Amino acid sequence: MKTTIFYFLTAIIFSLVSLKAEAQSGFTEFDNEENLRIMYRWQRASIFNPESDAVLSLRVTNNNETSVKWTYGVGFYRDGLLVYQSEIYELCLLKGQSRRGGLAGLRFSVDGVKLVDVEQENFDWDFIEFDVEEVESCR
Repeated sequence: MKTTIFYFLTAIIFSLVSLKAEAQSGFTEFDNEENLRIMYRWQRASIFNPESDAVLSLRVTNNNETSVKWTYGVGFYRDGLLVYQSEIYELCLLKGQSRRGGLAGLRFSVDGVKLVDVEQENFDWDFIEFDVEEVESCR
């Protein structure tokens, strides 16, 4: 009985680790502007709730020869009309550094927008602000 429970718990842990690994992959190339490689992916806010809102996660890599300060904002569009505009953010990236997701300020969502909505042809996203400035270092 203990062996069965042990194998069952091991299978659950392995499944959760696999889900987490799957969540780390799957970025799609967006653009390579001003030597910043931008990638994105849509996912649910909660992997355990299929009805949770859609979340746009970005990954950015600084391919410049110096550190840069990136100023950016994101907009969501439906039928060409702006339905969401993020705040304007700044992110300092060292030469060769990559950042992604919520801890870096690269995760965006709107209440009520689901994955099925963002997959529609009339839904799109883009940067409403995109400025890159060389800096000596990041603090």
